[in-house]
Amino acid sequence: MNLNLNVQQLTILIILGVLGSIAVIPYSLGMQSTISFSLKLLILSVIQSIILIGIITTAGMWTSGKLGLSITSSWNTLYIPVLLGLLGGSLIVAMDYFMFLPQLPAALTEAGNANLPFWKRFLASFYGGITEEILLRLFLLSGLLWLLTKLWHGPEGNPLTIVFWIVNIITAILFGLGHLPATKMLTELTPLIITRGLLLNGIGGLLFGWIFWKFGLAAAMVSHFSADIVLHVIVPFVKNLF
Repeated sequence: MNLNLNVQQLTILIILGVLGSIAVIPYSLGMQSTISFSLKLLILSVIQSIILIGIITTAGMWTSGKLGLSITSSWNTLYIPVLLGLLGGSLIVAMDYFMFLPQLPAALTEAGNANLPFWKRFLASFYGGITEEILLRLFLLSGLLWLLTKLWHGPEGNPLTIVFWIVNIITAILFGLGHLPATKMLTELTPLIITRGLLLNGIGGLLFGWIFWKFGLAAAMVSHFSADIVLHVIVPFVKNLF
């Protein structure tokens, strides 16, 4: 089978995805004190990341190419996903504060107020902005959309908007579910905690999926990174001021 992929784009995405996986390690170690650093474990983790990210990036580029979805984005329109990411991150913070914070167990509020260096929080934002977008939007969203478009498509075989939104919602739900294992390491997964994880992460997932659909993968990455800067850097910085 001829994949007909842009090798340069593929290589860049794989490298960025692996770097994103490495960038989140200091943050993860800081949040989970029970995890100990091991050079051997780090090397094995990098090798695993290269293999997995290589596979999902190749598959994602192939399906997105079949659907006509773009990997690159126009510099002239990147301010839109940046603004949407900042607004989306702010909305998530506001909803969490007014809807969930008073009812959250101490373990979660203490984790949110963890005194981590800002460089660790900043680096962690690259994991969300790059690696998660490769996995969730490029691979999962494109793959599901490609499969459903085989069954339900426009007159020229093009993906329908309604099919995109069905897939985008599914991907956003899976995005929310993907965050629950980390939450379970901190506290029991009650209906409230599960609802919080699905709703808050789902909002971001829907936004980044739409940006990918309209502006390309690079724009979704920039938007996700901007939202994570709000969540992981700006909000903790403001909290420290008070």
